[in-house]
Amino acid sequence: MSRLCRCCIVMLLLLPAACAREVPTLYEFADLPENGACRIAVLPFVDKGSYPRGAAILSKVFVSELVASGKFKVVLEGDILDLYKQLMIYPNAQPNQEQLQIIGGRLGVVLFIGGDIVKMQQQKNRKTMETDLTFILRVYDGTDGRMLWETYHRRRGDYYQKVLHFGRINTITGLARQMSREVISLWLEKGMAPCPR
Repeated sequence: MSRLCRCCIVMLLLLPAACAREVPTLYEFADLPENGACRIAVLPFVDKGSYPRGAAILSKVFVSELVASGKFKVVLEGDILDLYKQLMIYPNAQPNQEQLQIIGGRLGVVLFIGGDIVKMQQQKNRKTMETDLTFILRVYDGTDGRMLWETYHRRRGDYYQKVLHFGRINTITGLARQMSREVISLWLEKGMAPCPR
C-alpha cells in the first residue's frame, strides 16, 4: 500500500474524531423525570465573563428558543424574580438545593434550568466581527433540587462559516440563538420528554 493511500486512510479515520467535539457536551448525573418536562423554570444565568448584560442576553435568548420549540411550557421570568426577592437571592447567584425545592414547590415546575456564562465576547477584527461564546447549562429536578444534567457548549461565530457553510454569525445574540437551538435539540435527542399534546 502506498504512503499516500495510508495517509488518506488515517485522515479519514481521524476526521470523525476531530469533529466529534463539535456538538455540545452533555454529562448525565441522574435520569430525568419519566412523566415529561412539561413545565420548566429558567433561572437567571450567572455571568462569569465580562460582557455587559451577558447573562440577561443569554437567559432571554434561551427562554425564547425553548418557547419557540413548542415542546415546553416556560415559567415567566417575573414569577421567578419575585421568588428570588422573597428568598433574598441575588439575581446573579444560583440558588442552593433547599431554595430550589422551595421555588419548585411554589411554581409547580418539573425542571429548572440554570447556567453560567464562562466567556462571551464580541469584537471588531479588521473587516468582520468576531464572536465567541462559552456556557454551561445545568438541569435540576424541580421537586428536590438535585442536578440531573450538565451541558458544556463553546462556539465561535466563524465556526458556522468554516464547517457548516451557513455563513458567519456576527452578533452575540445570533450566536447565542444558534447555540441554544443546538443544546435544546441535543436534550430532546437524549431523552428530555416534551409536554404531552
